[in-house]
Amino acid sequence: MRESSLFRGKAVRLASALAAAAVLAGTPAVAATSTPSPNATGGSGGSSGAGNSSGTNVLPGTSFLTAGKMEAETSTTATASTGEYMYWSFPALAGQDVSAKVTLTLPGGRTAPTTWRVDVFDGIRRHQPCAIGRPQATAQAADAEVKIDCGPRTIRPWSEAWSADPLPGTYYVRIAATEIQEKDLGLKLKVTLELTADGDGDIGPDAGQDDSLKAPLVPITRGGQVLQPGQAAETRKVTMAGFDTGDDAWLSGTTGRWVWTAAGGVVAMLLGISGFMFARHPRRWFR
Repeated sequence: MRESSLFRGKAVRLASALAAAAVLAGTPAVAATSTPSPNATGGSGGSSGAGNSSGTNVLPGTSFLTAGKMEAETSTTATASTGEYMYWSFPALAGQDVSAKVTLTLPGGRTAPTTWRVDVFDGIRRHQPCAIGRPQATAQAADAEVKIDCGPRTIRPWSEAWSADPLPGTYYVRIAATEIQEKDLGLKLKVTLELTADGDGDIGPDAGQDDSLKAPLVPITRGGQVLQPGQAAETRKVTMAGFDTGDDAWLSGTTGRWVWTAAGGVVAMLLGISGFMFARHPRRWFR
């Protein structure tokens, strides 16, 4: 009787151990099939950290350092919380005209109007005024969508130290609500950002402009020649045809410079020797 009870207890303990092992073995499979977090898919969640630039949903950052990386002539759609700063970055070259177009799909249930603004910063994080577009707009509590855009001046290849001209480099786009009620903070909204860059990125001295700077300021004319009615002076190319070429003598031009240089060297050498002899034996000169 005692042996049967001992055998029964061992069997119960063995069955419990096997059941625990089966549960532990099945746990990874359950975790592997669990639903991923919304932030991993890029479809929802806040804007903490920069997103990848391979897809169309690039998450915004909350500062310059964590700005979502994008490319020019691309667009992205992401979700964020109302009241936080949203930063994106993209490269731009000299001679380009860049612009940022923003469409905000606002949440319902807002209690008061909200003012939204988009700002563009150049390669050294200087705020650039918008030359085109409407960078700020106010959405009423019943509005479902608001659009804002900003296009700074043409990017220059260089700038004076005192100037605020836009310079090439990594540009930043910031979207934020400037006037918002505290009750509306944290509401979920959808942001669509479209970046455009017109121009080939010319980094020459004209910075993508026309050839007006290459032309001389004063028309080039030939002395002694009078322009006929309807005749225009040549302003693009200078030729030596028609000019006096009688300065090709032996002691003029390049040959003359070599001759006068050699003659001056000989004279300097004779003067040096004469000065040395005079200083070494001055009495011989006055006997």
